Amino acid sequence: MILPLVKGLSKDLSQARQHWREHGFQSLIAWLNSRDAPLTFQFSKYVVFGALTTIVHLALFTGFSHSFLPAHDYLMEGGMSNELQERNAILSNLLAFPIAVIVNYFFNVKFVFTSGRHSRIREFILFVSVSFLSFSIGLFSGPFFISQGLNPWFAQAGLTITSALVNFICRKFLIFLK
Repeated sequence: MILPLVKGLSKDLSQARQHWREHGFQSLIAWLNSRDAPLTFQFSKYVVFGALTTIVHLALFTGFSHSFLPAHDYLMEGGMSNELQERNAILSNLLAFPIAVIVNYFFNVKFVFTSGRHSRIREFILFVSVSFLSFSIGLFSGPFFISQGLNPWFAQAGLTITSALVNFICRKFLIFLK
């Protein structure tokens, strides 16, 4: 599994080096920023904009879970039950999710992928559907893995990585042209 990834990365770096030699540095930067960049560079852009979207989601979650849906024990005098914390954390995530998906859709269309495989409405519905599926799996499997003894940070990291890969593959090959 690692060997094909290394070969692909090596090939893409070689392609970028060749482009630089033939067209210069400014053209290389423009090409890498385009939607025609090699897969590893496109995935890198996807990761960067995914990280920005994650920050948006976490900021919204934090705002909701610290205000009208308290999900943290230290926010209420005398503490709060685990059930109430779990419920409010899920609700805060469900409120943050649609806004984060819209931001992520904008980033993906503007900087990462090329629209055109589907109508704009169908593209958006597919985008949201894939996002919601991976979000739901993460939202509900995280507590399961934690209840089985996995450290919450490891559970979240594994789900984040898996979700990013599934989303990228679905968006690259099912939703967008490139």
